[in-house]
Amino acid sequence: MTWLILTFFITLAAGMPIVFVLGVSTLVYFLGTGQTQFLVVLPQRMFSGMDQFVLLAIPLFILAGNLMDVGGLTRRLLDFANVWVGRFRGGVSLTTIWGSFLFGGISGSAAADAAALGSVLIPDMKRQGYDENYAAALVAVSSLMAPLVPPSIAMIIYGALSGTSIAKLLVAGIVPGILLAVFLTIYAVWIAGKRGYPRKAPAGLKEIWKTTVAAGPVMLLPIIIIGGIRGGVFTATEAAAIAVVYALIASGVFYRALTFAHIKRALRDTAIVSSAVYILIAMANLSAFVFALERVPQAIVSGLFSITQNKVLVLLMVNVVLLFLGMFLDVVGILILTVPALVGIGQALGMDSVHLGVMVVFNVLIGFVHPPLGLCLFIVAGITKTPMEKIAMKALPMIGLALIVLMLITFVPDLVLFLPRLIVN
Repeated sequence: MTWLILTFFITLAAGMPIVFVLGVSTLVYFLGTGQTQFLVVLPQRMFSGMDQFVLLAIPLFILAGNLMDVGGLTRRLLDFANVWVGRFRGGVSLTTIWGSFLFGGISGSAAADAAALGSVLIPDMKRQGYDENYAAALVAVSSLMAPLVPPSIAMIIYGALSGTSIAKLLVAGIVPGILLAVFLTIYAVWIAGKRGYPRKAPAGLKEIWKTTVAAGPVMLLPIIIIGGIRGGVFTATEAAAIAVVYALIASGVFYRALTFAHIKRALRDTAIVSSAVYILIAMANLSAFVFALERVPQAIVSGLFSITQNKVLVLLMVNVVLLFLGMFLDVVGILILTVPALVGIGQALGMDSVHLGVMVVFNVLIGFVHPPLGLCLFIVAGITKTPMEKIAMKALPMIGLALIVLMLITFVPDLVLFLPRLIVN
């Protein structure tokens, strides 16, 4: 393992992309240990990592979200959120929070959420007198809700790696997403009152009805996904295909906002994002192969329990390690590298696999909004043209709220599990 660890950290410190870090580290491990007989099976391991039926849901859900986005449906969601919460003090900040929650139901991606909503809402908040760095930080942290509510790409990947029901994982993320939205809402209202941020005039019944009807087809997508899975009409993977068809109908027929140029752009963006995810999965599967040979998951479990067998302390240590990894690696990389060991820890603690999955996914998502590699921070910094460090400082209190939600998820399992037990058979 020395060869693998040394190569991993040297190449990572040199700035090599994580996908190549994983591949090069595995190659050096086999050459350095003289186990060259395994080199012939590496291509097969890469292919087998990608060749899973459940992973088909990833490009399909991404395509559905892209079709909705290029069809101009983001504005309709924001208008819907605005007519309901814009009347309160700091209304546009509340629109940001709940707009992110709604947009997550069609994108499943924090990066897509931050890019799409940030380009619209940050300039809007700045015009209304909001501190620009605070506005950018709020967009970045709010985007964490997107991978929690269905369809969630991160939940699908965790389910594929751990053998956990993807349908239950998708439903289980809803309550944590709502909790984060509520906590951020309380904070945004407090900040708005403290700084005297404006509120908009209450919308009339006619405007409320108009925007609700306009946004209705968009918001139906997650309901169709959950309802179809709950009723046994289709699996989670088949739900992704249904989502694509529905996105085409909603954008092209109902809204008449979809052109061939839009479809071409959506397909191109989907191919780029999906290929990056699949290549990372393939490379990380090589590292998983090494971990299996070296029995790393078993060693980690036994090592952890040699320190303490207290469930609370073990879970705290797991969260600290995942938060640390989130500072340097992306979500997919962390999941693929850690899930085998985490599943073993969960089994030793008697944890429900769905509870463990939501805890792990939410934990690594926090890495999107803290330095040095917070992807969503980089996205909003690019929109505002301000240093990421200034936005990160404004995000710290909100990251603290996310950590409180993480602790609630970790130590109150029923918050996560009651909805899957209620909805999914």
